[in-house]
Amino acid sequence: MLGLSYDWNKLNDLVDDMAPAGSTNQPIGLVWAWQSLVGGGPLTAPAKDPNYIYSDVIILMSDGLNTQNRWWGNGSATSTSVDKRMYDASSGGRGTCANAKAAGVIIYTVHVNTGGDPTSTLLQNCASGSDKFTEIKSANQLISTFESIGTALSKLRIAN
Repeated sequence: MLGLSYDWNKLNDLVDDMAPAGSTNQPIGLVWAWQSLVGGGPLTAPAKDPNYIYSDVIILMSDGLNTQNRWWGNGSATSTSVDKRMYDASSGGRGTCANAKAAGVIIYTVHVNTGGDPTSTLLQNCASGSDKFTEIKSANQLISTFESIGTALSKLRIAN
């Protein structure tokens, strides 16, 4: 785990050290992303300039359906027990997604669906709007997807 950093070599090293092992735990990625924004704990968010208006944004990308969390799941099948900590449809959408959004965080979700899984309803529901969920079928679409998100985030806003 590495907090917000400009150390590109360290970031590349950490990515290079990753290896696929099956199973997908989306909530843990969402929680760590949120912690990197709010600070405290093991991650230290940089101080915010009080003269600047910030947008807190999480881009949650997953290459699979949410199949396992710390307590439930077999690593290959989805279930409401696995999903409900992130987004509990049976309770009006409560869960980590709703809590982060209630704190003002904008959530973009990207489902890299190269294996033909069903579209991730969990990622659709977690996104801050239908325009903030993207499903891609090929890794070749990653760059254009992130460019599109970056463009949306950097649009000039004029306020009076």
